[in-house]
Amino acid sequence: MERYDELGGSLYDIRYTEEQQAKYELILDEINEPDLLLDNGCGTGLLLHLLECTVVGLDLSSELLKKAKERAKKNQHLIQSDSENLPLRNSIFDTVVSITVIQNLPNPDRLPSESARVAKPGSSIVISSLKRVYSNEEIAKLVESDGLCINKIFTRENINDWITVSTRKQ
Repeated sequence: MERYDELGGSLYDIRYTEEQQAKYELILDEINEPDLLLDNGCGTGLLLHLLECTVVGLDLSSELLKKAKERAKKNQHLIQSDSENLPLRNSIFDTVVSITVIQNLPNPDRLPSESARVAKPGSSIVISSLKRVYSNEEIAKLVESDGLCINKIFTRENINDWITVSTRKQ
């Protein structure tokens, strides 16, 4: 949190916008737009303008959330919280997206389990991680260990992440 608060929203956007947008475009090609989506680790809200659905954006950094608030539409809500202990009810989201967050967590195995907990059965869950932190096999093992069935793991040349698209088991 301190590292991202120090970085601030404007510097974060300068540093990460291009690559994050490329990831979001790939992800949106893989999923149907849901009624209710959780953007777990929403940062400055770069995904928000690409969606028309109701979104809950969650991030630990108050500075990044300030920038996200500027981007949020009327049906997009922001929460400052921890990705490992989501303050949300079970089985409410149609889709959960967590992009380039898991490698920053003290207990990365909590992210897939919390994502599965708040997603409805059969929902899509997208988790990406930096390739330099996890191999393809390591991220597959981490994601699939918690009630999630991986449908696809992919990447692109200009992207530094492995992207997993999973479904919450019934």
